[in-house]
Amino acid sequence: MTSGDVTYRYSLDLGPGWVDLTLAEGSKGAARELAAARVAQFNPLRLAVERASLVDTLTRMALKAYESGAVVAGSYFSDSGINIATLELAVFGDEGIRPTPEDVQPMILEWENMEVVGTPEVRYLDLSAGRAVRVQAAIKEKKLFGRGRLAEFIRYAVCPANNDDVVLVTVQWNAFQYSDELTQMVDDMIGSLSVESVDQSGEADSHA
Repeated sequence: MTSGDVTYRYSLDLGPGWVDLTLAEGSKGAARELAAARVAQFNPLRLAVERASLVDTLTRMALKAYESGAVVAGSYFSDSGINIATLELAVFGDEGIRPTPEDVQPMILEWENMEVVGTPEVRYLDLSAGRAVRVQAAIKEKKLFGRGRLAEFIRYAVCPANNDDVVLVTVQWNAFQYSDELTQMVDDMIGSLSVESVDQSGEADSHA
């Protein structure tokens, strides 16, 4: 991502059980190739789903994340191949405007097709990548009729000290029995968030 005249690279180390679905380009062929490589890492003796079906699922998930603008995308799976949670890291902001975590906190509670249920848990903290706000809450689908699907999410909005961007990491799941486990995973994972300037070749810029 470019901020001003400097290009920045954002990375996040996904923990065990997480499948990296980050695409460099958004063709279906690239997504399927990535999905096939990821499925090959599963133990076939423990899969509860067909490998071809899992490839299809990962292909769709990778394309959806790419189309939403994710810089890093991942999904948490059980050993049997059941998807439990999704993760997307996105970057946004306006050049010359440097928001604070307090500024962005109301915005990260907004969802296009979902609404927050109950009182969200909000915390402000300092990460190695910059000041941040962490929000955790339950959400449900907005529907005119019937009951919408319930889910839970954690969002970290990080304001790097070295540019005007906002880094938004969103993890969402509806398997509530994994909530404690996922919460710990996400909170541990966010410490690995890295923001570094790179040169034209994509290497870390030692002069920045």
